[in-house]
Amino acid sequence: MQITEVKIFLKEGQDKKLKAYATLTFDNMFVVRNVKVIEGNKGLFVAMPSR
Repeated sequence: MQITEVKIFLKEGQDKKLKAYATLTFDNMFVVRNVKVIEGNKGLFVAMPSR
């Protein structure tokens, strides 16, 4: 399985911890939307969508 496309949408606004949303495409057919890039106490981390 390969990641074939990554789209990053930077987030600006009141919530300072949420830095961006991302959409990932695997093998040109499986898409995961609403992946969050969040700044934590120890640096950036990725949160997968809950649904």
